[in-house]
Amino acid sequence: MTIKPGLGFLGPVTTLSGPYDQPCATENARLAQAVSALGPLRLGDVTIRTEILHLTCPTSRAKARYHLHPFLEVTYVLSGKVNYRTRENAIPVTAGEIFCMPAEVLHGWENDARPSVLLGFLLTVSPASAKPQSLGFRLAEAARNLDFRIRPAPELKFAFEALRAEVRADSPCQQEAIAGYTRLIQALVVRELSAALRLKTVPPNIPEDAQAPRNEQLFLQALAFIEANLAFGISLTDVARHLGVTPRHVSRIFKAKRGVTVGEFVDRRRLEHAQQLLRERPGAVVKDVAAQCGFRDVSYFCRVFRARTGTTPARFGRAKASRKSRTRK
Repeated sequence: MTIKPGLGFLGPVTTLSGPYDQPCATENARLAQAVSALGPLRLGDVTIRTEILHLTCPTSRAKARYHLHPFLEVTYVLSGKVNYRTRENAIPVTAGEIFCMPAEVLHGWENDARPSVLLGFLLTVSPASAKPQSLGFRLAEAARNLDFRIRPAPELKFAFEALRAEVRADSPCQQEAIAGYTRLIQALVVRELSAALRLKTVPPNIPEDAQAPRNEQLFLQALAFIEANLAFGISLTDVARHLGVTPRHVSRIFKAKRGVTVGEFVDRRRLEHAQQLLRERPGAVVKDVAAQCGFRDVSYFCRVFRARTGTTPARFGRAKASRKSRTRK
């Protein structure tokens, strides 16, 4: 399979409107309406929010270049076959199977010789505790244990098929039924991921008085979310929504912990990330570095970089390249 080597980034959005979604436009409108009214689902130590739920119909030999996104991707192949790929793995997923890709992992795909029909979720998963052994913090490990592919239990397969049938119908209480099947699918997928880690149950919620102080937990979760999303235009509102608290509460936590606003902290981390990229790849194109660090305006990136470091990104990169060259000699 040949996939274009360039990077693509999919930021937080509520609908998809690509060419392969158009044949299912009516169904996708119904799914989008149901998702917009769907609140978070709490399962043990994780909180799940459905960002996107949609049908797509890739044509023969259709391709998607390598990309990544801040969501857990769960895609059920209703018909056909899709060949997914990470940098290290080829992952053929056939009808009746699920492709499961954790956040921030580079991947692409190519459809098989025949058209396919896919039912896909993009889910935000928030750890509710700071425990490193919790499912919320080990989702990537769980997906890798499954080789990024789930051969679903009969009840999970039935739930996907039933959701598709419900979306195609025009029946009373349709939105409620879609929401019900969505909840069921999420719970069963979490169970599959837990099993991959040999967790007999989803870890229960721990009483707050047995955990670290609540604000400390929120701060750790906010840091993890910011680090995972530096390439996107995240804001105070995005962080607050991820944590399930008010923006004002997040602002108070950051002022207490770091003495800066969330926006100031994000900008600082983006610039630090830019310096790291330039150290690792001194010849990198400044525009590409800016994009990977979440700066959409290259001129602005250069201004704030110079204000922080006293030099431009290009000069910073050249200096690092020269230093590396002297070290090798």
